Formats: sequence, C-alpha cells, structure tokens
Amino acid sequence: MAEGVWTLLPLHWLRPQALWALLPILLLPLWGRRDSARAVPRGVIAEHLLPHLLLGGGRRTGLRPGDTLALALACFCIAWAGPAWQREPAPFAQEAAPLMLALDLSAAMDAVDLPPRRLDRARDKLRQLLAQRGDAPTGLLVYAGSAHLVLPPTADRQVLLGYLDALSTDLMPTPGQAPAQALALALQWLDRSAVPGTVLFLTADWPAAELARSAALLKGSRQRLLVWALGTPEGGLLRDAQGQLITDAQGRSRSARLDVAGLQALRERSAAALISLSSDGTDLQRIQALIASQSAQAQEQDQTRRWRDSGPWFIGPGLLALLFSLRRGWVLPSPALWLLALLILGGASPSPAWAQAEPGRAPSTVAQRFVSWWLTPDQQGRWWLERGDPARAAQHFADPFWRGLAHARAGHWAQAAQDFARVDSAAAWFNQAQALAHQGLYVEAVAAYDQALLRLPTWGQAQQDRERVRSLIPREPEQAADDGDPQAGEGDREGKSPGKRSARKPGPARRLSEAEINSLWLQRLDTSPAGFLRRKFEIQSREAPPRPQESRP
Repeated sequence: MAEGVWTLLPLHWLRPQALWALLPILLLPLWGRRDSARAVPRGVIAEHLLPHLLLGGGRRTGLRPGDTLALALACFCIAWAGPAWQREPAPFAQEAAPLMLALDLSAAMDAVDLPPRRLDRARDKLRQLLAQRGDAPTGLLVYAGSAHLVLPPTADRQVLLGYLDALSTDLMPTPGQAPAQALALALQWLDRSAVPGTVLFLTADWPAAELARSAALLKGSRQRLLVWALGTPEGGLLRDAQGQLITDAQGRSRSARLDVAGLQALRERSAAALISLSSDGTDLQRIQALIASQSAQAQEQDQTRRWRDSGPWFIGPGLLALLFSLRRGWVLPSPALWLLALLILGGASPSPAWAQAEPGRAPSTVAQRFVSWWLTPDQQGRWWLERGDPARAAQHFADPFWRGLAHARAGHWAQAAQDFARVDSAAAWFNQAQALAHQGLYVEAVAAYDQALLRLPTWGQAQQDRERVRSLIPREPEQAADDGDPQAGEGDREGKSPGKRSARKPGPARRLSEAEINSLWLQRLDTSPAGFLRRKFEIQSREAPPRPQESRP
C-alpha cells in the first residue's frame, strides 16, 4: 500500500526536514473549531448574553480563520521543503546521443530476397535515417569475419554518406560473420562519449556461437542494442553488383535466409530490440523512437544532474490563502501566530542539505537569511552571476561546475581549474584546460584537452584550442641541440662533425591514428573511397583490432 502511494507521488525533497512543521500546522483547524463557549468561565457572563458576544454567535461556520491559515502555512512549509520532480539539464553539456551503425558486409548481404539486394536496401534505409538525424553524431563500422571502423561518431553527414556509397561485400578481407567483435568495437567507441548511445546492427544473421559473448558485452553496459533485420525467411540467391549469380566451388548457386531463430535468441539473452525492414517508414519511426527513449531514459537516470526546486510554485497559493485568513471580523488564534513566527524563524537557519555543500558558511545578515529561505545556494549564485558579480556568485555556488565558471569569469583561474577537476564531462575538461592555459600550464592544459576530446571527439573548438596551446609548449633541450641551437652543451656535441647535424635515430614504428589515416586519403584525391577502405581493412586485419584507449589523469 505504501509502495503504491509513493509511486503516485514521485517527489524528491531538497530539504525534507521542513516537512516536520506540517504536524503542528494540521492541528490548527482543530484548534480553531473548538467550542468558544467552553473557554468562558461559568458565572462571569450571563448565559443569555454569551451567544451574542462570542465569535460567530456560538454557532459553527463552514470556514474558519484557522482553516485558511493552516492552508497558507502548509503551502509555505512545502515550498520551504523544496519539492522536486524534474532534474535540471546539465549546463554546457547539451550533447546529442551518439549512434553507432554496424553494417554486415558478409556474403549474405548479396542476397536478392530484398531487391535489388540486401546491401542496396540497407544503404537506402541508412540514407533516410541519416537525413532524419541531422547533425547528431553518428559513426559507422562494418564487419564480416572481422570488424573494422569506417568513421567514428561524427556530425558531418556528407562524409559518412561518401563512405556509405563505397561499401561492398568484396571489401572485407576475412569471410564469415563476427557480430560480437563488431559489438565490442562499437561499445568501445560509444563509451568514450559522456552521453549514453545506441548501437544499430543491420544484418540478417546472428550465429549461435556469438550469443554468449554478445550478451556478456551488453551486461551492465549503458548502451542499447538495436538490430535492423534484413531479409526474408524464404531467403534468396546471391548476386554480385553486376547481377551475376554467386556460386560455390562446385558451381552451385548460393543463397541466404533470414536467421529468425538466431535473432530471437539474441533478443532473449540481451534484451535487444528487433526491427523488421518495411517498405514504408514505420521501421524508421520505430528506430527513431527507440533511440529517443534511450536518450531520455539515460538523462533521467543521470544522478549527477541537480534537482529543479519547484517550491516557489507553492508561494502564490500560500499568499492567497493568507489574505483570506486576514479578513475583517476574523480573529486568528494565538497558537497560529506563534506557529507562523516559528516557521519564519526556522526558515532563517541554514538547511542541513546546504551545509553539506558549503560547510561552515551560514548567512550572516537578515537579508541573506531571508533569501536563503527561498533560494538554494546554486540559485543565489546564478542570481549574482547574471548581475555581473562572478566573485560573489562563486561564494554561493554548491555545484562545482558553476562555481568553476564563476571563478573563471572572475579571473581566478587556479580556483576554477580545481572546481572543474571535480566534474567528469567533456565541458568540464575543456574549461579546466582553458583555466590551466591561462596559468601558463600548457602541458597540463593539453592533457585536459585530450580528456575532453576523448569524451566528445567531434568538438572542433577543443581541437583548435588544443593545437594552439600545444604550439606554446617550449621545445626540449635535446631538440634544440639537434637543431643547431648555440645554447646546447658541449657534451651534447661530442661525436658530431663541425657544421653537420647528427642523424636522428629512427624510433619504433608508430601506428597511424584514425584521423591521420583519413587525412592521408583526403590528400590523395585520385584515390577512390573503396580502394582506400580495402587497403585500410587489409592493414587492420593483419593487426589487432583498434581499441580506443581511455587515458587517466
């Protein structure tokens, strides 16, 4: 029973101790409805005159002063307790939920049960999906017997479409199907974002040997798995891009069917959502709805967001009820006046919830006590920040991100860097890097920029500021000596011929990053995307699958 009541009242109280004041408030209606005649000693006033001298003539009325006063005090008490049923959006962290597309490029995608071919239909559907997502970050990977990243989550839809048109089944270096490896790669990239995302597979099969590992990868993950089923249970023959039948070693035609049992087993073991391909837009609508619900659910479960104080909404009804309590001819009972005074004085004391955020600091003036009765420390900080006093705002903020922002606007860069360091988000790391750069700590600032880009790789401003700050880092003495710096020591010049620079020893072979590989392709405009992807997949197949590393400060 109690559980059902709390379900109907999904409230969060910022200052729940104030609700104890409701107990004496509920006694006011009973006190105001007591019989007034009993309060007069017998024999003092004549019995026939007593009804004309008492309030209400000794008769009970429907509405008494204690009723409206109790309602007003109850509204003020609820406002003081700070009811909240919504969380505030995270400041400067309005990041769209990323989507990772995993396209099956095994031989089964050449089946013609979805004319002209499954792969062609998948490309058409993905173009429609990308058009609906707009600038939301979307990544793409492909897999057959091995999984390969095509593009990490990016907001540049045109680049993604250029790669999508170049995909074909003959690009894959390893035959077979390894969806679990593709799922692990997709989750690794999505985990780099501060916002939970979605993995969308476009496939017709999920081998039974891959189910256990797939379920283990999704267990405890904040990402969601969607499977867009391509194909029909009846299946179809395999044909290449020229329409020729694909045969096996004995010359027999090959075919592929939709693995309904395998996909249903995946849904049972991992709670994945299955979406069937449709000729209309119902499948796209369902996918968009599932992605949106995943983003909304992730935001609701984000415990780092502050609760929005809805107490001020109860002040207006309380004032209106208080006006009715002061009507002409109504007399307030003395306990009600005492209770009203105690409620006001009690509201002047600092709340325990606020004392945890700002230990040892309490309002010192009467005006500050009155403001603290109605506004939380963060609301007071926002008030001073909007009025151009960031130093004073920093003294009120309990949220470390907003306190760091106030310190930064006030020019207190050291305090700002310390406050931003308490928050783990892309915006916090970026602002921490800016504060460190203002202090001349360029090496630490570059490391903070790296952390911000790990959580939001497509942040262009962070990339530009990182390179600008990196150029301010002075070179090492060894580099200066090798470049012919006259300040280099004599010991560093031993073994060198006069006027000649020593040959730099070749270091260990370094693997190119994803951005460097893409940059090399952009510098060679005569190279087709398909040829670039084929060579890229061949190189990756001979090495370990790329795993994005999360560096720790």
